[in-house]
Amino acid sequence: MRKRWSVLIWALVLTLTAGSAVLAQPSVTGSVTAVDKYGNLTLDLLTQALLDAGFEFGDLLQVEVAGVVLEAPFVTAYSDVDVGSVLVRGPGGAGTANVVVAINMGNFAGTYGVEEGAAVALSLVEKASYLAEWLNRQLTRTNERADYASDEIFANFREVAVGQMAAGTYFRCSSPVNNELGRAAYADALIKAAGVRTVINLADGQEELESYLAQPDFNSPYYKELYEQGQVILLNMGVDFRSEDFQAKLKRGLEFLLAHEGPYLIHCTEGKDRAGFVSALLEALVGARLQEIKEDYMLSYVNYYGVEYGSEQYEKIAESNVLAALREMAGLPKGASLEGVDLAAAAEQYLQGIGLSAEQVELLRGKLTTAN
Repeated sequence: MRKRWSVLIWALVLTLTAGSAVLAQPSVTGSVTAVDKYGNLTLDLLTQALLDAGFEFGDLLQVEVAGVVLEAPFVTAYSDVDVGSVLVRGPGGAGTANVVVAINMGNFAGTYGVEEGAAVALSLVEKASYLAEWLNRQLTRTNERADYASDEIFANFREVAVGQMAAGTYFRCSSPVNNELGRAAYADALIKAAGVRTVINLADGQEELESYLAQPDFNSPYYKELYEQGQVILLNMGVDFRSEDFQAKLKRGLEFLLAHEGPYLIHCTEGKDRAGFVSALLEALVGARLQEIKEDYMLSYVNYYGVEYGSEQYEKIAESNVLAALREMAGLPKGASLEGVDLAAAAEQYLQGIGLSAEQVELLRGKLTTAN
């Protein structure tokens, strides 16, 4: 009998211990205070509140919002997850920053029907299950010109010369007008030297542009001149290349390109994500090889973060960003091989899918492959 009671007592202790462990699992609740133009949710929770509750970067969390239950890693940057993946972000790891729930290169609010004021609950699914991946993706940069080898690297500026792209026709860079990264004046001087005549600004709207022009540190006279001449289109695009809004605005931008003369510049803020996708699309259209498209996309990560060419980190970033986007464009499943895929045909299909006619697509190819 004594042995039986000992077993029962021990089982009860284990049960209570297990119950205590469950109760001790990190869990916090809050609400959505803002939905930005990209569909990212800003919560009324500071990053420090999650850290104090016992969450750590690299943990896998459960997110409950608007009747939807999702799993997402707790990370510091959008690029910490694959394109199209959900994340819970503590920006830069700063405890005083507000937590953001988002989709990398997607629109969380639009996808799940979330509005400002919605309740959000975050709880732990698995401790440190994303930690190794998160650590591999950690990227750091400075906004000091002295830390970079050239103005071109600092401004993420380059001519795109792949496939049949004509020399001196197409350029990309960080914003030559938004100086939040301290790069605008450098980019402005570089596009002037390149003779850029037409600009497609993927990132900004009229109100944002006017705010840049009014800043005391504004020093982008060439961009202002092009804008005043009607050579700049402002698209104010989100980052989800699958969305109707993105595609409708991209159609407008490419029709603007068709109606104007080059050399052309396409930029967003960093010249990395939106400009990266559009560049990959146009590079595919002019017959660039997969490796060329990948290397041009990844040059932004080399320029900004010093990611080593061909390293494991380099390959992982490419796999989860530009290669994932190319697969979607080609209608391939996640992880499918891109070797031997007709990327030019996939680009044509995407462009016609956003509303360009077959004739416009051919005109676009001609604009990009004919020297100005």
